[in-house]
Amino acid sequence: MSPKLGDRLVAAGLVTREAVDQALEQQRLTGHRLGDSLVEMGLLGEAVLLRFLASELKTRYVPAEKLARAQIPSDLLDRVPVRLAEAHQLLPLAVDDERRILSIVAAEPQNEKMLRDVASIADVDEVYAYIALRSVVRAGIQKHYYADNTAFASLSSGPRATRADLAGIAAAYESAGSSKQAPPVPLRLRGESSQARTPAARTSRPTTGESGLVAGRGAVDHSDYVETLRVLVDQLERSRAEMRGHSAQLARQASLVAMRLALPSREVTCVALAAFLHDLGKGALHLTLAGTARNPEWKAEAKKVALAPVHMFEAVHLPAQVGATLAQLYEAWDGSGTPQGAHGEDIAIGARILAAVDSWLDLTRNPGNAFGRLFTREQALSYLAEQAGKLFDPRVVEMLELLHSGELLRRRLESDGRQVLVAEPDPARRDAVVQALGRKGLVVHATSTLESALDAAPGTDLWLFSSRLGVAEVADAAVELRSDPRLAGTPLLVTGEVDDAGSERLSQSGMSTLLGPGEPLEVAVQVVEALNQRIEHGAPARVVQGTADELPPRDVLRILGSGRKSGRLMLRADGTEGQLQFERGRVVWAGAGQVRGEEALTQILRARATEFVYDPDALLMELPHLDTDLELVVRALEPA
Repeated sequence: MSPKLGDRLVAAGLVTREAVDQALEQQRLTGHRLGDSLVEMGLLGEAVLLRFLASELKTRYVPAEKLARAQIPSDLLDRVPVRLAEAHQLLPLAVDDERRILSIVAAEPQNEKMLRDVASIADVDEVYAYIALRSVVRAGIQKHYYADNTAFASLSSGPRATRADLAGIAAAYESAGSSKQAPPVPLRLRGESSQARTPAARTSRPTTGESGLVAGRGAVDHSDYVETLRVLVDQLERSRAEMRGHSAQLARQASLVAMRLALPSREVTCVALAAFLHDLGKGALHLTLAGTARNPEWKAEAKKVALAPVHMFEAVHLPAQVGATLAQLYEAWDGSGTPQGAHGEDIAIGARILAAVDSWLDLTRNPGNAFGRLFTREQALSYLAEQAGKLFDPRVVEMLELLHSGELLRRRLESDGRQVLVAEPDPARRDAVVQALGRKGLVVHATSTLESALDAAPGTDLWLFSSRLGVAEVADAAVELRSDPRLAGTPLLVTGEVDDAGSERLSQSGMSTLLGPGEPLEVAVQVVEALNQRIEHGAPARVVQGTADELPPRDVLRILGSGRKSGRLMLRADGTEGQLQFERGRVVWAGAGQVRGEEALTQILRARATEFVYDPDALLMELPHLDTDLELVVRALEPA
């Protein structure tokens, strides 16, 4: 280390000249740098030296305790690829999109090439770099990109690790440092008061592509990206007899659970992405949380291959949430999982969802599972219930039970696919309203953000938005929705406290009714009335689709028959399709390939359908050739 550092330390009053001379003598004997020698000899505290070096580099030193508690939004992590972060040992902290400034913490903040690379990829004009020990930055990368909540607890310590880290920062000092002054913006930490800190910079700016889900994809929409993955993974799974189509099934069911948990639409998409990738690079053995909990050898294997999909797709720059989900797929709610031993809500929500759904599919579809046998639906649901709070998140199990009990699909069929959209940020209030609407027989799509509500709105028939989302924001959302002619007539009900000015603005934006802060049951009654009025005025129905796992075909037919429904039902089985057209609960047309009439109806009933699609508004474009009551069709499907 340059002797000039000793002069600067003396001038700053941190050490005496005699101490510097002693350290220089030690340096000649050991070859260690001056700063290392001062710390090793007890002549200067490590933290004091680190803060001094950071000051000399015109930045700030970030200790491990502070970085461990930092809250970094996932969309900010997505703007800086993990491979770039690992290559340059840096971590993004905050972004100011209005001023186009990104703040990072790095082991070498003086590295101008690194700063230019980060500015280019993150699409900002300036990068401010704080400084931290290399080992601390590595721990930050593990925690925030890979959801490893044990990263800081397992930081290396001791003289050798300290010397290596100090040497890195000393090298930064010797290379003349950075001329950029770090901004006076402290990290946003959990537990600090808002008065004691500068508000974090906004990070709402979209990244490359419409959703920013995968950097560098240009204008490719995230739905196209997910569909491409589905096709590719489906081809890979064709050679696995028992697992054919498994990832697509997992993606669909996990997405439904995520939506029922009111996750933002972007997080739902991340769950689907992780589902398609979860088995890649792991070999022929299908590993699940249920399987690894039962078989210690499988658990050891899971620990080895947990990150295989993440490493395979590093060059693609997957969203941080996808990486975290894949990394924690075998973590258990009670902490007994692998590879980190994370527990409870420290496990990424996507991982908790996939762990439960993947275990369900493995138990009911894969005879080679760790139990060596297939479970019936009832046995699998019983197992999940037993393991709720142990292996699985109880909320996820509850939603999975709702999905596979058939109750959700029954409601959708009975209501001709119509849904109520509830946007409420308060979890307790949202759950209460959803339950009240459910007791009225309505199907609800709930979400916690306006962004997700805007995504879901086109597929729903009545919108119930909370004023807690912001009166101005709800009004702007209403204007955006009303600009689509297809949505112009959809009722918008707003709940909560709204002053006169806010009420006027909402009315001008297209609000139908202001309900006020009523009780959930009162709100539900008014929603039912508004929805019924919309149906009476000819509002279109919605297509309903599902699988035999969720609702057996005979139950589908029973519901449609008892409700005297009209429309078209398509049943798929082993690559074949059959269609039934009915009017007021009576089958009037049947087709299976080129076969029509009674013969087609018989083929359809004999086939073991695995999927169905019901279109209540489908019209018969051919002459009717049957007149069979659906009740008779249902009896034909009953076991002898």
